[in-house]
Amino acid sequence: MTACAVALVLLMDASGSVSAADFALQQEGHAAAFEAEQITRVIEREPMAVQAFGFGDLAEAMTPWRVLSSRADAVSFAAELRLAHRPWSGGTNIGAALLAGVRAFNDTPCAAEQRVIDLVTDGEAAEAPAQNARDQAELAGIKINALGVGNESAAAWLRANAVTMGGFVMHAEAWGDFARAVMRKVTLEVAGR
Repeated sequence: MTACAVALVLLMDASGSVSAADFALQQEGHAAAFEAEQITRVIEREPMAVQAFGFGDLAEAMTPWRVLSSRADAVSFAAELRLAHRPWSGGTNIGAALLAGVRAFNDTPCAAEQRVIDLVTDGEAAEAPAQNARDQAELAGIKINALGVGNESAAAWLRANAVTMGGFVMHAEAWGDFARAVMRKVTLEVAGR
C-alpha cells in the first residue's frame, strides 16, 4: 500500500436544519479549500487521501476515497465534491456520523501517517453516542477536529463531546462566514501537521 501523509474524512451536516443553500456553501467551501494554492503545494509534496460524507440521522458517502498527489487530483476532487448528491435525513446524529468516519478508515487507499475526521455542524446531538464515537476514534489513533456554525454553544458542545485530545474546534458565526473558517481548518489539517 502506498504511503500518504494524511487520510481525511469530511463529515458535512446535511440535517434538516441546514438549508440547500447552506449545504452548497459547505460543498463550495471545502472544494475551494482543496483548490487553494497553499493546499495543492502541500499535496504535491505529501500525498493525502480524502473522502466526503453528508450526515443527518445517518451518514452517507458523497465521494469515494480519492488519493490526491497533484494539483490536478485536488481540482478533480473539488469538482466531484461540488457535484455530489446531498444525502437527506432529518436529525443531527453526530455519534453515527463520527462512527461512519471511523469505519471509513478501514478502506483507506493509502497507509496514512495521520488519520483525521473533519466534522462540520450547526447543531448539537445526544451526548453519549457522540462521546462513545469520540472515544472509539481516540482508541484507534484517529483525530477529530470540528467546526461549529452559528451559536457559540455549538462549538462548546463539540469541544466537550466530539473532539479528541489533540483535536481542535473552530467557530463560524454564520454559514456566510463558513468559507473563510473552513479554509483555515483544512489548511491546519493538511499543511499544519
